[in-house]
Amino acid sequence: MIAARRPLEDMLGEIAGSLLPQLGDGQLRPVSLNIALPMEAQVANTGDGLRVIADVPRAHTRTDFDLPVGRIAISLAVIAAEDAA
Repeated sequence: MIAARRPLEDMLGEIAGSLLPQLGDGQLRPVSLNIALPMEAQVANTGDGLRVIADVPRAHTRTDFDLPVGRIAISLAVIAAEDAA
């Protein structure tokens, strides 16, 4: 069974959220980090209008029937928590 695609903002939120626990128990606040990931994306009509649906590639091997794989670059940043106040 193939997993359902999700909105781009959900994918980005999960990536950012998975990094937060690694930042020293609240000692650091994220403000910059650069990540480049492979991504499958498409524009879909979800009933609420057009949305970008994106996720990591479903398979390691590609066929002519698969969506083209692109790349997304994400930039987040980290500062000391006391500097954020």
